[in-house]
Amino acid sequence: MKAATKVAIATLSSILLMGSSVSLAAKTQSSEKVQEAAVKKTAEAAKTISAEEKKFIENEIQRVKKLSQESGDMYVLYYKYPQLNSGFDISYWGGIHEFTTYEDYLKKASTLKGSILKQPANLPKGYKFLTAVIEAPIEGKFVDEVRAEGKKSGKPIYVKKIDWKEAATIGLKYTNGKDTLGFSKYAVDSKGNMKKGFYNDTLPAHVFPKYVFWNDGGKFEYSISTSSVDMSRKQKIEILKAAVKK
Repeated sequence: MKAATKVAIATLSSILLMGSSVSLAAKTQSSEKVQEAAVKKTAEAAKTISAEEKKFIENEIQRVKKLSQESGDMYVLYYKYPQLNSGFDISYWGGIHEFTTYEDYLKKASTLKGSILKQPANLPKGYKFLTAVIEAPIEGKFVDEVRAEGKKSGKPIYVKKIDWKEAATIGLKYTNGKDTLGFSKYAVDSKGNMKKGFYNDTLPAHVFPKYVFWNDGGKFEYSISTSSVDMSRKQKIEILKAAVKK
């Protein structure tokens, strides 16, 4: 390669590199200005909220918090001023039920629509119930309805109790004192899972617990997880199938 050509290429590379550095610096400054503007806008907006409105919001939050703890009901809150809720106009209280006995869990689960998890008849010997969790949905048409009703009300904060019928997530855990066996039901993400049937996790071989997932083509998926190294994939699948009640 001629010396002149090498010099030309080196010069061009320097120009491109300098241009990239200038562009990066400009983008960084632009991002910082946007963040500063957002903080300033939030601070200015907060000044327009009256003391009466702030007090009303605080009282409603405490009221709903107490109600959800006493009844176990779920409430959705719409904020007229999202800056008072970390920038979000919607929040939730309640809707999460935890159980320390299988009987209490089953009593609640039996009232729900759709599939639930149950203690499998082929549960390995030595395993006993540990905990269970049922979680209400936080996505759906009801969120848009609360948002619309909240805006229409004009209140600083609008509260609505949600009578949900189908759980978004259910989890069961068992233990034999050494290993833990877990079952889960959860909603498939909005894009849907491309994998169908039973499939393994993609975790490294030495990482535990190990999972087997089950996508039956519906709006929910199921999984079994275990920290046991003695349980085969076939056995996991059979236990998981027995734990899902449709």
